[in-house]
Amino acid sequence: MRRNGENMISGERPEADKDKKYTVWMVVTILLTVMVLACIVAITVYIDPFFHYHKPLEGYAYPLNNVQVPGSGDRTFGLREQNDGIVRHFDYDSIICGTSMTENFKASQADAIFDADFVKVPLSGASYRESHDILQWAYGAGKNVRYVIRSIDYSMLFDYYDGHNDQLYMYDNNPFNDQQYVLNKYVLYRVFGVLQYTRAGNQTTDFDAYRSWGAGGTYGAEAVLAAYTSGGGVEFSVALSEDECEAMLDNLRQNVIDLPDEHPETTFYLFFPPYSICYWDELNSKGEIDRMIDAEEAAIAEILKHPNIKLYSFSDNFELVCNLDNYKDQGHYGPWVNAWILEWMGDDVGLLTEDNYEAYISRIREFYNTYDYDSLRQ
Repeated sequence: MRRNGENMISGERPEADKDKKYTVWMVVTILLTVMVLACIVAITVYIDPFFHYHKPLEGYAYPLNNVQVPGSGDRTFGLREQNDGIVRHFDYDSIICGTSMTENFKASQADAIFDADFVKVPLSGASYRESHDILQWAYGAGKNVRYVIRSIDYSMLFDYYDGHNDQLYMYDNNPFNDQQYVLNKYVLYRVFGVLQYTRAGNQTTDFDAYRSWGAGGTYGAEAVLAAYTSGGGVEFSVALSEDECEAMLDNLRQNVIDLPDEHPETTFYLFFPPYSICYWDELNSKGEIDRMIDAEEAAIAEILKHPNIKLYSFSDNFELVCNLDNYKDQGHYGPWVNAWILEWMGDDVGLLTEDNYEAYISRIREFYNTYDYDSLRQ
């Protein structure tokens, strides 16, 4: 009987030992996984390549421009992700923001002209809402903002007022979705990029170079004319409807004008970027010149009601817009034009007022409606 019992116990031990080993293996695996993830989180939060938690660490150099992540196809990281951290954690008193039309501004030039300390946080292709949100984060972080320089693009006038893009977890205060940042392979790739960039003896990208693309462009008539196809003139003219006008004004009120109203201590320098004559050629081919100018006129009238906004336009600088050597496509101008715009703002050249904006509208309406667009391709 004892032998049979011993055999039974002996037969059970291998199964018990197997279960025990599996349990130990599973516990060790879980602990190791947690430790690895904790290390990834720790180094990501410490280096923080997109400044989600803090400004750049002393002793480290941060590359601020976009990076192409290996194996990610067309995916780039850095296009928008850093701006939230910059406005919340950097030291400054003034902001440059807007679309790619502001990316070639040099913060150092703005510093000198306005006697201020600028950061530059443009968003390529940004809606009015996106630029609004960046500014709102700055105020929400307790920043005392003296000046804002911001583009008001024609191409965004008719956008839906709530339009925005991706990576919204970078812009909110919800800590429960931060795993998308601290456990993100693209962010981890950028962490090692900061370490490599530092070891190479580089310096953190300044706000002259940040986002700037001007040096890599091909400018001139050949490049601009190759970037679009003109449909020629049309016999009809598209009118600005009341619904379109009201939607456009709602967009302005909610995403452009509300912050100046809330922050009278800040002076807002807003400007309509001077698109090239080829942009107006495209509008002409659709019969939309008067529609756009009517929208601009309504926008100007609304914006000028607010005393801490200074509004500029350079679309009546016909020498500029008709010289295609200043452009790489219908809208994007070279960095020297950005430099001129800052100088003009400093001297109040192109400033629109209650007294002069109607004359400005008359000038551009006459010029762009009568221009010989066929001559562009002759």
